[in-house]
Amino acid sequence: MSGAIPETEPEAGADGVDAAALPLTAGQESLWFLHCLAPASPAYNVVAGLAVRGVLDTGALERAVAAVADRHELMRSVFTEGAGGPVRLLAPGLRPPLEIREVEGVGDERLKELARRAGQEPFRLSEEWPFRVVLLRRAADDAVLVVSSHHIASDATSQWLLVRDLADAYQAAVDGADRAWEAPVASYADHVARERDRRGSPGSVRAGAYWAEVRDGAVAATLQADRPRGGQVVARGATYQRDLGASAALLLRSTAAEAAVSPFGLLLGAFQAAVHRGTGLDDFLIGCPASVRFGRDKADMVGYLVDALVLRSRFGPGTTFREAMVSAHRQLLRGMAHLRYPAAAGPAGAPPFRMAVTLVDIDRLPVPTLPGLHFTLLDLPHMEGQSDLNVELRSGGAGLTIVLRYATDLFDEATIARFAGIYLRLIEAAVENPDAVVAAVPLVESAQYADLLSLGVGGDDDW
Repeated sequence: MSGAIPETEPEAGADGVDAAALPLTAGQESLWFLHCLAPASPAYNVVAGLAVRGVLDTGALERAVAAVADRHELMRSVFTEGAGGPVRLLAPGLRPPLEIREVEGVGDERLKELARRAGQEPFRLSEEWPFRVVLLRRAADDAVLVVSSHHIASDATSQWLLVRDLADAYQAAVDGADRAWEAPVASYADHVARERDRRGSPGSVRAGAYWAEVRDGAVAATLQADRPRGGQVVARGATYQRDLGASAALLLRSTAAEAAVSPFGLLLGAFQAAVHRGTGLDDFLIGCPASVRFGRDKADMVGYLVDALVLRSRFGPGTTFREAMVSAHRQLLRGMAHLRYPAAAGPAGAPPFRMAVTLVDIDRLPVPTLPGLHFTLLDLPHMEGQSDLNVELRSGGAGLTIVLRYATDLFDEATIARFAGIYLRLIEAAVENPDAVVAAVPLVESAQYADLLSLGVGGDDDW
């Protein structure tokens, strides 16, 4: 294994920070670069929110937060610039990052807004852990728990592992015991070392050639902006969401199965069709974040364990939805075969896409169950403004919700709403008739189309 990775955690200095520098993954290096460009931006905060009914023991909660940080090395680390680039330093001596805020008597909407703001507070990565827990207590038995971390140390799966471990450690503390976890099979430092060992390997060379072929000659898709793109990185954003109609949601799985693609492949192909119809682009790139949790040793690991697949879309006048979804499905499979080798490595290498799509199964999110406490998921907008447009497809028992996180420096909400309408219309068209030609599908209903046409027809007395 390459790199000077300590086998045991060294003693911390007087400032609580260990001087042994640990290297980062290529993805972490890119995130550090982006953090330095806009250090006050919350765009890379990963947030989980839970409404809590029942009396929380705040002393047990504080011990639980400390236990979770002790278990996961990235949660007790700081990041800084070293002689050869960004590095990570263990900082076990810092104070556990728990804040309890009394918000007695506030209404539900105000409480949710306060929770949203808590999740958006930026991290000073060189000075504090990339992990924070905020308890907003409206009453002794009515509160909201906000668990946030910076993307350089976490991802969506990691965030829910943190929630799970926090609940386990809390119950142990209430019972007067320490949570005894099994020793990790591998550390995050091991993961970094393995990635660095693969650089320059035959597999890395093959993957580099594959990703170069995918990108060659294609442009990064984006929507027509409402404002010019500025030179300064601000990374501000907002969220817009819509639900897919119940009938289309019911047809989704059966249509995907008939076309021999995954439901996500169908939704991805429809998204690419929407980009084509909404922009007029015929050959373009989008991104698709994917997990690199390969192997049992990473099942419980908390850290930045994602990379992005780069997907290329080509549309002609006669391209059908079936062709689009089959192409998307095959590209996902081919891309996954090369996912161990980053598609866009390097701190200064911006991703070769400006729009990305991911799928989340909300029914699989691990909501804690503890005696005397009832937890409910709280949907808090987060990770807004990372790129021009990030689309999260939330699949669950209630159907499908399309969440669009967009850069407010570029787009108005009306522009994003218009694109969301196109996407929903094309999903409906794809599940109703996968052999329909993408270019032939009207983007408005017939009644709306008649109304639009009527706007251009009038009598002489209209003048």
